[in-house]
Order: sequence, then C-alpha cells, then structure tokens
Amino acid sequence: MTAQSDQHAEKRSVREFLKSSMTVKISIAVVLVLTIAVLFPRGLEYQYDYKEGAIWIQDDLIAPFSFSIYREKSVVEEEKREAAKNTPLSFDRIPQQERVVIDSLDRMLMMMDDIAKRAMLSLPRRGQSRHIKAFVDSMNNSGMADAPFPVRLSSRQWLYWLTQQVDRNADQFSSRIREVLASGTKKVYQRGFLDKDKSSFQQDILAIRIDSTTEVRQPVREFFDAAQAASMLKSYFGTQFNRDSVLTAFASSLLFPLLEPDIVYNHEQTQFAILAAMNNVMRTTGIVKENERIVSRHERVTPEIKAKLDSYMHAKAERTGDTNELLQFVGRVGHTVAILFLPVIYLSIFRKRIITDNSRLLVIGIIILLVAFIAYLTFTLQVSGPIQYLIIVPTAAMLLAVIFDSRVAFYSTVSISLLVGALRGNEYSIILASIVAGSLAVYTVRDIKNRTQIFRSLSFIFLGYAFVILINGLQRSIEPLAMAEEMAYALINSVLSPVFTFGLLIFFEKVFRITTDLTLLELSDFNHPLLRDLSSRAPGTFHHSIVMGTLAEAAATSIGANATLARVGAYYHDVGKMLEPEFFVENQIGNQNVHDSLTPKESARKIINHVVKGMELAREHNLPDRVIDFIPAHHGTTLVSYFYEKEKTHTEGEIDRTLFQYGGQKPYSKETGIVMLADTIEAATRAIEEPTIDKIRELIDRIVSKRLADGELENCDLTFRELTIVKHSFLNILTGIHHSRIKYPSEEDAQAAKKLADRTSKLLNLPSTTDALLQRIKKLDSF
Repeated sequence: MTAQSDQHAEKRSVREFLKSSMTVKISIAVVLVLTIAVLFPRGLEYQYDYKEGAIWIQDDLIAPFSFSIYREKSVVEEEKREAAKNTPLSFDRIPQQERVVIDSLDRMLMMMDDIAKRAMLSLPRRGQSRHIKAFVDSMNNSGMADAPFPVRLSSRQWLYWLTQQVDRNADQFSSRIREVLASGTKKVYQRGFLDKDKSSFQQDILAIRIDSTTEVRQPVREFFDAAQAASMLKSYFGTQFNRDSVLTAFASSLLFPLLEPDIVYNHEQTQFAILAAMNNVMRTTGIVKENERIVSRHERVTPEIKAKLDSYMHAKAERTGDTNELLQFVGRVGHTVAILFLPVIYLSIFRKRIITDNSRLLVIGIIILLVAFIAYLTFTLQVSGPIQYLIIVPTAAMLLAVIFDSRVAFYSTVSISLLVGALRGNEYSIILASIVAGSLAVYTVRDIKNRTQIFRSLSFIFLGYAFVILINGLQRSIEPLAMAEEMAYALINSVLSPVFTFGLLIFFEKVFRITTDLTLLELSDFNHPLLRDLSSRAPGTFHHSIVMGTLAEAAATSIGANATLARVGAYYHDVGKMLEPEFFVENQIGNQNVHDSLTPKESARKIINHVVKGMELAREHNLPDRVIDFIPAHHGTTLVSYFYEKEKTHTEGEIDRTLFQYGGQKPYSKETGIVMLADTIEAATRAIEEPTIDKIRELIDRIVSKRLADGELENCDLTFRELTIVKHSFLNILTGIHHSRIKYPSEEDAQAAKKLADRTSKLLNLPSTTDALLQRIKKLDSF
C-alpha cells in the first residue's frame, strides 16, 4: 500500500513538474517561434499590397534598376511539363544486330544438319522412318539434345526435323529453311525492332541515334515491337511454305528466340533531352529598363503589370542580399517574436495563472500553430481563388474565448491576425478582415451558456468579413464579381469555423483536461449524478452547498474572479458527506447525535474522512481537477476544533493535533479561498440566535480574521481590499437570508391595542373616529 502511494506521489510530482517547469515553458516558446519562422515566405518581403484587377493607390513606381520580367510560375511549370511530355524518347540503333542473328541461325542449322546426317548413318537403310523416334529418345538419354544450341529444341521438334530430312531431299529442305528464315530476319531489321512495347509510348515520334553524331526523328509506326514482329513473321512464313501450318510453326519456333531488338531505349539520353527541352522554356517575357515606369498611380493592375511588380520584388530581394538564408531566418524569428509580444505581455501582467500552467500555454501554442500552418498553405498552394478567407482565425478566437476569457481571446486574435498577414506576404486586407471577424466571434461567445450557442457566431463572422471585403473593394475599385467571390469564401469560413470550434473544444477538454466555463455550467446542473445523490442522501448538506454556491458566486463576481468556478466548486465541496450523512449536524434529525457514542478521536476521524471520500467520489465521476481541488481546500489544514477541545477536557497531557487536523491543501486561488470562507461563515451563521446585521457582520469579521491568522489564506492571491469586498458581499447575501420576520398580532393582541387607543384618545380629548378628526382639522383651518 505504501509503495503504491509512493508511486502515485511520484507520478503526481512529475505531472506538477511538467505543468509548471520553466524549462517546459521555454521549450514551448522556442518550438512555437522557430516553427512559425520556418513557415514565413522565403526570398522576398512584399512592400506593397496589390492584386490583379485592383487599382494602384501608391505613387508612380519607377524602376531603380533594370530587371527581367518573369512569367507566371504556374504557366512556366505547365509548359515545362508539356515540353517534357512531348520530348521524343531516345533510342540507339544497333546495325550489326541483323548479322548476329543470321550468324546464329546459320550455326544452329549446321548443327542440326550434322545431327541429321549422323542419324541417317546410324539407322538401318530400310525403315529409317520407324527408327527415328528411337534415335530421338537415345539423343535425350545421351545428352546430345542438350548440346549448346542457340535454341533448345523439344523432342517433338527434333522428331519433325529428322523426319523431314528422311522423307524429303535433306539438302534442299535445309537450304529452303535457311533461305526463308534469313529473309524473314532481314524484313524485321529493315524496319527496326524496338525493345519496348508501343502501347507504353505517349509520343508519336522517336529520336533514333545512328551514331554519336547523327540522330534522326522517325514515327513510331515505322518500327516493329515484339508482338508485331511475331505477327509479321508468322504471315510471311505461311506464304513462303504454302500455308503449311506445321512447317510455319516450326520455322517460327526456330527464329523467334534468336531475334534481339536493334532499336534500344537510351534512358540517360532521354532524360538529358527532356531536361534540355524544359530548360528551353522561356521564363521571362521581356525586360524593364532602369528609370522606366512600372505602374502609375490610380492605374489598374493588369496581368502584365502584376508580372512586372512580382519580378521587381524578386529582383530587389536578390540585389539587397535577401538570399542569405541565415539572416533571413533571424529576421523571421524576430518578426514572430514581435507579433507574439502583445499577448505574452498581457498574460504575464494580468493572467499569471495561465502563464504558470504549461498545459494551457501548450493549448495556446497549438491554436496559433494551426492557424499559421493554414495561412502558410493558402500562400503556397497555387489556387486562383481568394482562399485567404478560409483561414480559420474566428475558430482560434472562439476557442481562446471559451477556454480562457474574452480579453485573452481578443489580444491573441490581434496577434494571430498580424501573423496571418505576415505569412501571407504582409497582406493588409486579410489582417483587417481577420481582426474584425475574430473580434466579433469573441463577442458572440463571451457569455456562452451552452455549446450550441457557438453556432450563433456564424452570422457575426460573415458580417465582419463582408464589411471588410466591401470597404476594401470600394477603396481599391475591385470588380463586384471579385468581391462576390471573396464573400463566398468568407461565407464558407463562417460556416466551418463554428463546426471546427465545437469539435476542437471537445478535443482540448479531453486531451488537456481543461475545464472551461461550458464544462462548469454542465456540472452545475442539479441532475448531475453526484448532486442528485447528494440531495437524496444528505439533503441538509445539499442545501448548505446551494447556499454556499450563492455566497461564493456573488463574492467572486464582486472581485472579478471566476464566479461559475466558485459556484460549482461550492456545489461539490462536500459530496463525501453523502456516504455517512448522519455524522454531520445539518443532516441530523431530532436530538439524537451519533457522536455521543463515539470518542472525540473517532468523531474527528469520521468528520475528516469526508474530504478523502469526496475526492474519491469526484475522481470516479471524472470531475475536472479544478473542481476536485475545492474538496481538500475548503478545510485546508484547519482543526476539527469542537472535538479537539472535547478531547482536551477528557485527556491529560499532550494531544496529537494531527489526529484532529484536516490534511488537505490550503486554498491556492481566489475561488478556493472564497469557498473556504463561505463554508465556515454559512455554517456559523445558521447557529446565531436572532441574527441581526451587526451579529452577522461581527461573525464574518471574526472568521476571516481567524483564517488569516492561521495562515490558511497565505497561498491564494486574495488582497485585503478584495477580502473587504468579499465580506461585504457575504453580509448582503446572509442578511437577506436571515432577515428579521414581521410578527403578526393575534386577535387578543388586537383587542388590547384597540382598548389602549380608546383610553389614550379620551385622555387627550381626541376624536374617536377618523371622520370626526377630519372635521376638527377643518375647523382649525377656518381660523
């Protein structure tokens, strides 16, 4: 058990280290900055924001030096691909291949003739035909058939050859075979025999190298491939042998294996030719001379002018030394740091709690990187449409607003928008559009109450984009059709952003165990299993928790703390009491008290144990850590004073205080500190007889002072000014709950009061009725 607890403590210490380590913080910052710096555009930095079709609103731009006008990169690449596709494949012609095949053919036929002569000499003169098969069998057995023939013949082929030699004139038959096979060979090589199948060619022309200096272009159709050569020879043999199919097949089987291509593919030469063709594609369309006007003020940016502007920027980058990669990278790193400076300073000054939690810093970093990567893709992808309006800055804005708060979200949205503009080549229009749309997205979820409210942002995001697109288009005289296209892309972003926000929010909550206000609102539902069990098993504790929630929420609101977190923490702080509710006074009915039968130590153990059991229950129900922390923190390290004092009256000598002391953690935040005070004050207020404002105020002051004196609030960041505001908030709520009731008189009291009034009227000589009194007053007025 001890080893298991030590292991659990070790894991927790590792988690705490990763959560708050300065090394991890620096690592997150370095990775974020370097990754974004890598995504920055290379080689040039745009000084002007211009698009094709827009009006040039700067002064006349004069070329300070001469430079070439580069064609559109996508057009050049397309022409290069087309040039590579149309480049003829290179082949080498082997002129001696025909001679090699005929020599092999002659050598094979001579060897076959020699075997035929030996066969006729060894066979009896009578009935030679009957003994040929036996000779073939003996050839196979003796290994004669395995002699090094250019073509290996089967037993059937040997049998046919020897039979024809016996049945016909051997010399004439052999000569005729040699003549037809040689003629067929020449027919094949007269046209050329390719070593590739024609169906694999995309080109219609081939480049045939005759020698190292001579190359000719010939159509593919003029050559044979293997299938065409075989078909041609089969037809030719059939004609020469009078349609003798057996002899035709025999001749084909002799020649086909000997044929080798004489037109051989040259891969190296082909690649060289393709590269040369691609290099021949023109990259420039002209030149701009020094002091020549590139574009005039109020002139429309045509495709030709845009090409000049792009080329000028490229040439300027090369002349000013922007090609130095190291210096460029240093500049991009500095650019990134400058852009992220605003949210970092804000978080360091006003949101220190976020800075101390590395998991939250990692979430911010991931969101920024996600948007930066999408911006990088929209800049590098060769797409004609205005895809910059698909960058999901509103998604980032809403995520940051829901996970943190609207201020963090706003400052981060401004920085993310600047970053998007930088990654897009200092594009001003997308910066402004992202800031406006992102800010409206933050506005729509600033007081979010449920997850579906995220989709309310759709119309606001689109209105933000549409407004900026409209004013930008009017300023630059952009065509209405172009503005409509930009708005269409913005509409797509407006629809997708809430969807992405909904999905990514669940991802961050689950993976990083982040507790958002949405999660807290869902936990505040009284139908949650834990709260439902608490209300049925320990109704007194449940009522105490609800009142505490009201106190904590009002106090947190008054000092600007997280009111929802404080209320939910109050709801769940005592869930451990439901397991043994009878040990807690708020759940006891009548005068019977179970502690009367226990010793003070046993009673203290039962009371303290509700913290441990509460944490176990909370973890079983997967409550967030931020809510679980309220369970040990609401008692801190205080004493169960009642039973401690009781033990002192029954025990002589020193008492072990730890047996009567809660072992929880002291409050570490404003919210946990408020809940600790609300818990004690609410319980103590119920014990006041005939509560008045002064009594409640004195009680609140005394409890807060004691908690301060005991050091229970030393770890939370509540200031004395905030404590004063919290005490005032508690007083207002508790006074409303415990206000004095009006005591309604009974019938006897009413009669006694009437007699007393009549007696007083007689003594003072006052009219007994209202009408008489009014008449008396009128008489006095007449004087």
